[in-house]
Amino acid sequence: MITPNKFISFDQSVLAKLPAMRIGQKTIGIRDLYMTVSGAFESVDEFMYALDVLYILNEVNVNFDLRTVTYVN
Repeated sequence: MITPNKFISFDQSVLAKLPAMRIGQKTIGIRDLYMTVSGAFESVDEFMYALDVLYILNEVNVNFDLRTVTYVN
């Protein structure tokens, strides 16, 4: 589900859905971000995997106290 392999095509992987996470705002609430991009994901789990990948790649910072996502670049 996260990465493509012999059973999961690139289009079905979370990596293919990362461009959907790009929005015009610098800072957005986690819930608002999900509501904006939910059409690109089959479930909340996929959204969370994508958010994790962006965090690992240092593309976003997540503030759990304020419940916001801030895009680094």
